[in-house]
Amino acid sequence: MGNMESGLGSTKGMILDIWSILKCFLAYFVGRLAFKGAVLSVNITLIQNVSKVILSVLFLLLLINLVIPIWPSTEYRMGITTQYLIFPHATYLSAASFFCMVLLGLKNVRRNIPFLLMGATLIFFAARNKGLIFVAIFFFLLVLMTFLEKKNIKFMYLIGPASILLLLFWNVIESRLLSSETSARSLLFQGGFKIADRFNPMGSGLGTYGSGSSVSEYSPIYDWLQFYKTYGFTRDNPQFLNDSYIAMLIGQFGYFGLVIFAGIAIIFLLLISKKRGNIQLFILVLFLYSMTSIVTELYLTTNLGVLAFFLMGAAMNETDENLSLEKEPVWKVQ
Repeated sequence: MGNMESGLGSTKGMILDIWSILKCFLAYFVGRLAFKGAVLSVNITLIQNVSKVILSVLFLLLLINLVIPIWPSTEYRMGITTQYLIFPHATYLSAASFFCMVLLGLKNVRRNIPFLLMGATLIFFAARNKGLIFVAIFFFLLVLMTFLEKKNIKFMYLIGPASILLLLFWNVIESRLLSSETSARSLLFQGGFKIADRFNPMGSGLGTYGSGSSVSEYSPIYDWLQFYKTYGFTRDNPQFLNDSYIAMLIGQFGYFGLVIFAGIAIIFLLLISKKRGNIQLFILVLFLYSMTSIVTELYLTTNLGVLAFFLMGAAMNETDENLSLEKEPVWKVQ
C-alpha cells in the first residue's frame, strides 16, 4: 500500500525487504512448531557446557589481550579501550557473551555464577551501552525471580526499573535519536518521521528507506531528504543508512505500521506472561534485548535476531518443571 501511494520501490527491493522482515518471525514459528518437544530441557546440560566453554575461552583471550594486545583496538569508551578479541566488532563480543549468559540462566544458576561473572566482565570490556544495561536487567530479574513465590514476573514489576532507566538515559536518547543534527541514527529517525508525515499513514513502502535493499539501490527518498550531503549517507559511502530497524519501520510503514508492530510486541508479552520460572526469564530477556536492539540496528534482520526468535519459539514449548528433570539427551556425541 505504501509503495502504491509513494510510487517508489522496485520489485526486487520489495521482495528482499519482505524476506528480511519476516525471517525472524519465521524462525520463531520454526522453533515453536518444528520443535514441539522439550528440546532445550532435554539438551540443557550440553547447551550449558558449550556456553561455559565459550565464555571461558573468551575470558582467557581477554586476559591475554589486556597484557599482550594481540587484537589491538583504537576505540575508547567509558574510559577504557574497547575489546573486540576475535570478533570484527565489539557488538558481537557483547552479543555472544550475553547469549551464553542467558542460556546459563536456564538452570543451576548458583553453580553458574562464576561463568555469569565472566560474561559480565566480557560485556564490560566490550563497552556497549546496550550490553551493560541488559547485564543489569538480567541480574535484577534473576534476583527478583528468587523472591517471587509463584515464580512469575508480572510486567508491573518492570515499570519502576524501566522508568528509572528511561530517566537516567533520557539525555542520551534525546540527543542521539531525536534532536541531534550530527548523529546518524538521529538523522534516520528524523527522516523516518518526515516520510511518515508525507505519506501518512502507510509510509513510503517496502525497499524505500532504512533497509538493505533501499541502500543498495539508493532509494530516491534519500535524495528528497538530501541525505547525499551527509557523511555515511551518500551513494559512495552509505554505511549509516540502515542503522535502525525502528527508523526503517517508521519510514517504510508509517504510523500504521508502528501501531501494528506495537500490537505484535504486546501479543508476545502476553504469551511470555503465561510462562513462569527460568523459562519465562529466558524468553523475556531475549525479547527485551531484541526490542531494544532494533532502535540502534536492523537486529531483526540479522542472524542474531533470527537466533533469538528461534530460541524464544523453542522455549515457548518448555516448562520450568522440564528443566528440573534429568533426561536422556536427544543429540549424543558418539
